[in-house]
Amino acid sequence: MRVETEKNYKKFQIIDADEVLLKGGRPKWYSSEIRFFHNNKTYEIKKKGFWSTSFIVLESGRQIGNIHRSFKSGLKIILKHHSSNLQYWLKKEKVGKWYGSERDYILYENGQTPVLTIHYALKKRKEHIEVEFIDKDNTDCVLLICALFSMKQQQFSENAAASGGFS
Repeated sequence: MRVETEKNYKKFQIIDADEVLLKGGRPKWYSSEIRFFHNNKTYEIKKKGFWSTSFIVLESGRQIGNIHRSFKSGLKIILKHHSSNLQYWLKKEKVGKWYGSERDYILYENGQTPVLTIHYALKKRKEHIEVEFIDKDNTDCVLLICALFSMKQQQFSENAAASGGFS
């Protein structure tokens, strides 16, 4: 699967074998909130509160998950699947040469089992994002968007820290 984005993630789409699986975007250019549509349902990821570092995941207005940021464990995604809460952690690994932009972001279920890998590279000032699920028959688009959102939040934090600002 590949992810195509427009400037500053205003709009994005997930494409698998030249078929668009889902489309989404940010409703306001200044907001970190995203909205996407999949299987005739509307999903949203938005901040819990103005000063909060946590986000909530909504399905047609009903909360189905959380994304928490902590300094100790990084970003943690909690999704409610069929009466059980599954927890996922996103970890970054450097790929290629030390000066290159290639990174792999791996999403682990319960901190141990890899679920998906996001291959990220910046080439000629354009992002190239490829996504690969470990179990190809079990693709969860909501989990994928949560992982992409978490990856972007982690990149924003790293860029703010590198420039001397706050995240």
